[in-house]
Amino acid sequence: MRQIFSSRGISVVPSLGNNDIWPHNILTPGPNSITNEFAKIWDIFIPFPYLQVFQRGAYYSVEVIPDEVAAISLNTLYFYDSNKAVGGCGFHDRNDPGNLEFDWLEVQLKMYRHRNMQVWITGHVPPSPGNYFPDCYVRYVELSLRFQDTILGHLFGHMNMDHFSFLESIDLEFVDNQDDGPEQQRKTPLYDTLMEEFAALPKKSEEIDYSDYAVVNTAPPVVPNPYLPSFRIFVYNVTGRLGFKANKRKHGHKRGGLADKTARCRLKENRDTWKCFLNGTWNSDPGSPSRSNKQWTPLGYAQYYLPDLETADKKREPEYKLEYVTFAPSQLHPAGTDDERSAFRYPIPLKRLPKSLQNSSVTESKFAPYSMADLTIPSWVELAQRLGNKKQEALRAEFRKYMYMGGEEE
Repeated sequence: MRQIFSSRGISVVPSLGNNDIWPHNILTPGPNSITNEFAKIWDIFIPFPYLQVFQRGAYYSVEVIPDEVAAISLNTLYFYDSNKAVGGCGFHDRNDPGNLEFDWLEVQLKMYRHRNMQVWITGHVPPSPGNYFPDCYVRYVELSLRFQDTILGHLFGHMNMDHFSFLESIDLEFVDNQDDGPEQQRKTPLYDTLMEEFAALPKKSEEIDYSDYAVVNTAPPVVPNPYLPSFRIFVYNVTGRLGFKANKRKHGHKRGGLADKTARCRLKENRDTWKCFLNGTWNSDPGSPSRSNKQWTPLGYAQYYLPDLETADKKREPEYKLEYVTFAPSQLHPAGTDDERSAFRYPIPLKRLPKSLQNSSVTESKFAPYSMADLTIPSWVELAQRLGNKKQEALRAEFRKYMYMGGEEE
């Protein structure tokens, strides 16, 4: 990482994972021997002003494009419900390490928003009702939606399954529904849960308030555990500034009719939970880079994978191949007037594409199953709506294949 990226001025933003420590999953409040050791190992990656913050909690921030774009690396182990050494962000436990981290995250987001900067949030364990302590999850969702105009996206790993999911405003409400028990829900395959979630979305775009959503991208593994190693290269809008300024449970969301929140918050079991106290004004804007194509908007990515593990060893370098792109084939080549064609920037170098996609006349390809206009929230919702339609059997099959590339859900 130092040799390939840092030496060339490219920021590396690592995050602490549950298998980076021993015992696995367990991390006590810092400073401790683990946070201190990783502060030494990652000293070149962690900006000096954040060194003490990292030693306390293993989280930090980096301006990857100074004064324009920052990346915030979270320590998700303080939110992860398998970490029995923390309290789970309880409302009255303000010194719980998860609460301290969210307090710090809120300060960071306010600062970057005030500076009209954009932010990527990254970490190891992705936020979901099935991964985070309930109060930690609520705090994450609330901050994500409150600062939707500042956050470009959420990038995570851990699950080893290539997929995306949503954080929704309904997660901040009390819902009247008939829930299955947590053990039964946990047995539901993640793919099935996602299809149910996508099917529950409003069917028409005019029925959707995009302020109610944030998108979590969960990447596949970079090692064969248990699926084939993969990595992504993102493309983003680098045009001139366009004038925007800031203004144990199932993984899925609870669905049903909304309950009276005021009445629910009077109940003993709810009155001391974060749901009843998070009432900050949301900063969402249809013109923000997370909602429409502006400078720094993520436009798409190409994902490469290692299909033949046995061909890579100490003597032979691994041969990665294109797995898929999120773009439509037409977006990979110039079109329009002569001026437009001369100004065109290839999102993916032609030499990195299979021969079939190097042909500008190709309109459909097995390498381009999604044909997304960009990676804004509306585009992800539109893809989810298509996946939620049971008639889209071919699209669903492709999504599932990529999700479990080289294996099946464990």
